[in-house]
Amino acid sequence: PLSVVSMGGGKSSGEFAACMDLLTQQSSFPSHCWSITASKILGTFVILGAVGFKLPQIRLINKRKSSEGLALSQFVLELCVSAITLSFNYHIAAPISTYGESAFICLQNIVIVFQIRHYDKIGWGSFLVGVMAYLALVMTLYSDYARDLRVDIPLCDFREGTLTCDTVNMRFQDCLAGINTAVMITSRIPTIMTIFRTKIVSNISRTTWGLNLAGATIRVFTSIRETPDQLILQISFFLSAFLSAFVIFQTFLYAGNKDKAAGEDGKETKKGK
Repeated sequence: PLSVVSMGGGKSSGEFAACMDLLTQQSSFPSHCWSITASKILGTFVILGAVGFKLPQIRLINKRKSSEGLALSQFVLELCVSAITLSFNYHIAAPISTYGESAFICLQNIVIVFQIRHYDKIGWGSFLVGVMAYLALVMTLYSDYARDLRVDIPLCDFREGTLTCDTVNMRFQDCLAGINTAVMITSRIPTIMTIFRTKIVSNISRTTWGLNLAGATIRVFTSIRETPDQLILQISFFLSAFLSAFVIFQTFLYAGNKDKAAGEDGKETKKGK
């Protein structure tokens, strides 16, 4: 049965190994092996693509020497999403082909956070406090304590005109899957709202968001195929794809607008002439 969250990871690695054994030993490749093989291949491509996933955004910030239009909160929240995703999948022993790209995205988001700190002239004091808080979060998420922790979650049901509530004892890791979806959605909102407010998209890398859309779309398929019991993860990837598509729509909608940095560069060029 399909549940919202379930510990234990996927069984795809064993299934894929069995398919490879059938192919090499019996020259047989059953129909169900095609989808798991496609999922593994697509997952590998997503991981490889993630190696340079945010490089276009990093290069664009360096080129323009400005982070205007970029919300620091988005990338901080994305770092939290990566930490939760990596620790959650680590604890449930999920196939790395279903989440490996999160490590590369995390590293590139760290670079972008430092870029925004530099160009927005954020003080080192408050910035380092944030860094220490993030490291503490990562260490906690990977700890045996977080793996074994159980919490009581209120659960209400409305049947036949009567509302009944009870508590369910759940693994903390199960709760994180739902929390991660909420954090992922929240991480996109600052950028979407900043674009609506400033109507500036010159610092938004359409390539990066396009890759994000492609990766999330592929992840919808690989998560359904390899971790079918993780409904929350599937919903998370679907929403990520939708919100990425929305940001891309915004880049076309406000493509003609220029930011302050671009305007200043243009004035300096005219003065030079």
